Amino acid sequence: MPTNLPSVSIVVLNWNGKQHLQSCLGSLVALDYPESKLEIILCDNGSTDGSVDLVHRTFARVRVVALDRNYGFAEGNNRAARVAAGEWVGFLNNDMRVEPSWIKDLLSGADERPNAVCLASRILNWDGSAVDFVGGGINFQGHGFQVDYGRPASEHDRSRRLLFACGGAMLINREVFLNVGGFDEQFFAFFEDVDLGWRLNILGYDVWYVPGATALHRHHGTASRIEPHKLGVLYERNALAMIYKCFDDQNLAAALPAALLLLNERALLQSGIDRSRFALVKGETTPGIGDGQGDPAAEGSPAGSNVFAKGVRMLRHDGVRATTRHASRWWSARLNEVLLKASSRLEPRWIMVYGVAVSYYIGVSQFAHLLESLKKKRAWIQERRKRTDAEILPLFVDPFFSPYPDEQFLKFYHWVNRILELDSRFGAPPHRNSS
Repeated sequence: MPTNLPSVSIVVLNWNGKQHLQSCLGSLVALDYPESKLEIILCDNGSTDGSVDLVHRTFARVRVVALDRNYGFAEGNNRAARVAAGEWVGFLNNDMRVEPSWIKDLLSGADERPNAVCLASRILNWDGSAVDFVGGGINFQGHGFQVDYGRPASEHDRSRRLLFACGGAMLINREVFLNVGGFDEQFFAFFEDVDLGWRLNILGYDVWYVPGATALHRHHGTASRIEPHKLGVLYERNALAMIYKCFDDQNLAAALPAALLLLNERALLQSGIDRSRFALVKGETTPGIGDGQGDPAAEGSPAGSNVFAKGVRMLRHDGVRATTRHASRWWSARLNEVLLKASSRLEPRWIMVYGVAVSYYIGVSQFAHLLESLKKKRAWIQERRKRTDAEILPLFVDPFFSPYPDEQFLKFYHWVNRILELDSRFGAPPHRNSS
């Protein structure tokens, strides 16, 4: 066994996940790596299910960092990384298990790519029959997705540079991780790994996918324990914060207004509100869109007319859980629309609104209230920029990916892209980008 192997600390963040710890920590204890150079840390986010007691009883080798409450994915992992001893720090979700060669396989990526400071693991489902993560992308609005999720195999399952590594199974140079600020703690959870990867790329570092390193994911669904309207706030706030920090001045000036317009449209569609109730003149339509004359090129286009095809595309990019979540929101919005019509006799000043629709606006509000700190973070990143946006944009995979495959929204999406000429800035418009 080589004697020059680097020291590694693996952090498992846990919040009431006692039922997963035996298989997760058991696989880490069984890693084929020198015990003198491997530190295993359980960082517990204030669990109340006896997780810490279980680890103390069963895994004497595992170092426990017990926090007083749930600090979220970002800050919880950061706290553990700060006290870790390894030259490299790894992050592994508590509902995963890894193969004995996992660390060595990941580190082989650094040998292959010396500039790679962040190494992304392949992630499969629990029995290894389907893809979970073989790389991901992001749209210009800041929403991340995983390519070929749920498929038995993927043509993307090969060594290559990525925009980001999945925070559920990755390895990163600890010094670099801390120097660039780690995960953004204001995110709490969701998209913090995308944000970190994008930041690393801007600062001149490589994120490298290592297909030989495999983790298996049980999918206990932490997100499913969070109410949809609260999840919506995190997704929208964090996406806006990320593009605000990471785009250069010219691309931010184009992306942020468009992202806000599209967010507003999604919120209104989710709400199910009958917009005609707000018209000053009976029969008034939305100029350029509602009259069907705003985007003749979109008529008959795959994105404008085939919601099923968009649903399939979303399934490929964003996975079963996300597709199901968005479908549930869509049907809930339709139900809300029925309820709105039933309550149309109420005084016009009172309108029932679906909670997830409101979450979009709460997300924007939280983003606005964070602008002072985000402005400082943006300045820090942009002052240290080593790569241009033009160099990084190819790693987005699909800058126009839409997580909301509603026909009316997609038509509006195309219209905004055309009017604001976003395709010339970010790439092919959605109806020409079929992957």
